[in-house]
Amino acid sequence: MGKIAVVGSLNMDYFIETDVLPKMGETVLGNHFFRSPGGKGANQAVAASRLGGDVTMFGSLGEDENGRAIREHLLKERVDLGHLNLVKDKPTGVAFVELCGGDNRIIVVPGANRSTDVNYMQRMTKELLIFDVIVFQFETPLEIMDFIIPILHRHGKIIIVDPAPAAKLSQTIIDKITYLTPNGHEFQALLDTNGSIDEILQAYPNKLIITLGDKGVSYHDGDQMVNIPCIEVTPVDTTGSGDTFTGALATALAEGRNLHDSILFANTAAGLSVTKRGAQSGMPYRNEVESLLRER
Repeated sequence: MGKIAVVGSLNMDYFIETDVLPKMGETVLGNHFFRSPGGKGANQAVAASRLGGDVTMFGSLGEDENGRAIREHLLKERVDLGHLNLVKDKPTGVAFVELCGGDNRIIVVPGANRSTDVNYMQRMTKELLIFDVIVFQFETPLEIMDFIIPILHRHGKIIIVDPAPAAKLSQTIIDKITYLTPNGHEFQALLDTNGSIDEILQAYPNKLIITLGDKGVSYHDGDQMVNIPCIEVTPVDTTGSGDTFTGALATALAEGRNLHDSILFANTAAGLSVTKRGAQSGMPYRNEVESLLRER
């Protein structure tokens, strides 16, 4: 089993469930409210850990109530926090999630996540080189990609980037990333293209893995297009399904599975995650995924 490092955001998520989303200037009544640890980085770390991964979290938290609650939660999830950056002058990041009809709308305030910057990466470079699989997202400053990815690439690491929120990366950095996991909207912003999914996948064989919600996951294996269908479930909350996919992919690759089997494992985990509320609380455990895989 290889060691997994997740470099990314840690937030406290505030969820509101409603039957109708408000228009601009409109007030509506919600049905339920709850708080849960989140952030794409922390989500992916929890997903990987629940599925059996050996995971260490790299990122930044404020020294406040939310930060303390997140640390306590991640330790219970068996995520190593020995390299976290604790920031005194910034609050822990927060996200506000509106849930309606099985879908979601999210606003993120980065807070301390902005301190997961190049200076922090410079301090953590030696530690990161211990790991076999390193996972990134876009809720921390993008400048860290230009600094750390070339170093990791030179050392032969498996580098997974979940490009969300959608933004463009330079071709030089894209070439050094092992796997990219955008959804059906993010890949166009990432690659600055209006091309079709099939055209873009063919241009990035065995690198670009596009998640398509209820249409499954598509990639090109170098010979042909491959689509792995999603499992049939009734969605309750899709928040965190993409993070579950990326964390599960990291775990499968760290175990030495080939790309197809890793994507199948990750897609099954992501499908299970939408059947429960909350980004992290809905993430499945190893036995649930393996049981379902045996039935497929």
